[in-house]
Amino acid sequence: MFRNASFRVTCAIVALTSLSLLCVTCGGSSHSLSQAQAQAISQELFTALNSAMVAGLTPTGANTVATRPSLGEIVERAPLAQSSGCTITNSGESCNIPITYQGTCPNGGTISVGGDFAYTLDNSGNGSDSSTLTVTPAACAVDNVTFNGNPSVTFATQFNLQNYGLAFPITFSGMGDISYGPNPTGSCSINVKATATSVTSCSVSGSICGRSVSGNC
Repeated sequence: MFRNASFRVTCAIVALTSLSLLCVTCGGSSHSLSQAQAQAISQELFTALNSAMVAGLTPTGANTVATRPSLGEIVERAPLAQSSGCTITNSGESCNIPITYQGTCPNGGTISVGGDFAYTLDNSGNGSDSSTLTVTPAACAVDNVTFNGNPSVTFATQFNLQNYGLAFPITFSGMGDISYGPNPTGSCSINVKATATSVTSCSVSGSICGRSVSGNC
């Protein structure tokens, strides 16, 4: 029962990650980094995080497509999910799934993601997560700007599990620093939070390089 339950939990969270991390619209403010550049950087960070979660949690042998999977597609793969990173004990279940990913940026350079997707369940199917993923861009070029991790941006998730299911809200918080150039050239901090209040509703708040970030997705 634990193995099937962890299948459902893992795939549901992949779906929510895809939903909540790819719906960012940015507002304007005065800063050396343009609004379009800030939005492009934030979108690239979230795209990499989403891709890493999908790649790391999609079961071996499952059908994959070139485009980012939709909510329906991810949920459809739930029965095929693997739980090789989960350990069953007398008190419940502990899952620690390594995530490793490296992708190319739209105009050159790379962006990598590493860390662990981790959560625990007791015998009643209740628990919480302790997942942390580090996103590191390297000469990552988007929208007339190239950015690097300074040294990286760390994303942490926060959610609870009840009766083997996800309990809303679910949050994805990213903090860190980047450097960018060549026009303009500088460095800045990132502090963004995406909150999913249901499978179909999420919102974004925070700042990207001094630019206010908000929106619905």
